[in-house]
Amino acid sequence: MEGIAKMWILSKEVRSYHQNRIKIETIGYFMEESRRTAKCEVIEIVGSMTNQAKFK
Repeated sequence: MEGIAKMWILSKEVRSYHQNRIKIETIGYFMEESRRTAKCEVIEIVGSMTNQAKFK
């Protein structure tokens, strides 16, 4: 299975950490506890220091 997902860094405290590490073509994994459930690759970075998600 393959697809594209939009992801956000929700916690202000870790945005600078991720901003310094995430680059185009970075490979990562989605985790469920200690098990890798999917492999992912960064294909685009947009507004890494802002929170695009809206909560009510």
